[in-house]
Amino acid sequence: MKRLLLFIIGAMLMNSSYAQKVQGGKVNTESAKLAGKLDTAKKQEGWTIRGTNTLLLNQAAFSNWVAGGINSIALTGRADYEFNLKRGKNLWENRLLAGYGLRSEENNKATKVEDVIDLTSKYGYQLGTSNWYGAVALNLKTQFAKGYDYGKPEQSYISNLLSPGYVTLGLGVDYIPNDNFQFSVHPLTSRFTIIADKAVFDPNRDGILTEAYGAKPTESLVYQLGAYVGGRYKVKLMENIMLDNRFGIFTNYLEKPQNMVLSYSGILDMKVNKFISTQITADLFYDDNQIGKLQLKETLGVGLTYKFGRY
Repeated sequence: MKRLLLFIIGAMLMNSSYAQKVQGGKVNTESAKLAGKLDTAKKQEGWTIRGTNTLLLNQAAFSNWVAGGINSIALTGRADYEFNLKRGKNLWENRLLAGYGLRSEENNKATKVEDVIDLTSKYGYQLGTSNWYGAVALNLKTQFAKGYDYGKPEQSYISNLLSPGYVTLGLGVDYIPNDNFQFSVHPLTSRFTIIADKAVFDPNRDGILTEAYGAKPTESLVYQLGAYVGGRYKVKLMENIMLDNRFGIFTNYLEKPQNMVLSYSGILDMKVNKFISTQITADLFYDDNQIGKLQLKETLGVGLTYKFGRY
């Protein structure tokens, strides 16, 4: 868990180094140029609406290949929409992340490679003329369809829509200097774990009910009160290559505060042209109430991308 925490902090602190040169007694720095770019990236008045739709394909085919191999194809669809409103000192931000993907292998059933619904709505009020905002944030995270442990084919499904579902409501402050960086500190945060499908308590289909996602078989809702720290950092690594980082840390005041919930999500988008791109995603997650182990998901795909709005 310590290694994950260090990785998250390191990813969020990624920065370019800037050269400095003196000519005729004047200092010309690349950092000054960057500052100008950041100024133009500040929140604009009115609505800012933008979105990215991506369809990624992975495929492998073999015929009489001596080294062996299995024919397979994977298709993943992703959507990333933002609807933000700035009116004076008021800032209302909304973001929807959704993705679903399947992989099919010869002579095997289709398996999921991605399944996520992540909806965030946040209101902030600017404190004076600073970059700090008093903020309240609401987040819902769940999945579309049933999830299985494919290493145990005899088992029933272990997750489903809103099973689990995580609803987080936080109150605190946000630091938003520009459109590419946000840092949130919410010392008063409620986190609800929802179990809408009781079948996840009986994964072995033997009538023996077990705890799931920190909930007892008699519970459909688990409440936690704690603190949340999180952020987002978007950086242009080079022309047509963007890295979007998000991280979050939650600790429960009421029980075992040392067992933090840690998450990191990174999307590396490498644009080929207006409609074709390559994406690499990495997701790290740790929750002691799930399996108590670091969970890792990484995907790479080439496909079609359609963007709208200002980026």
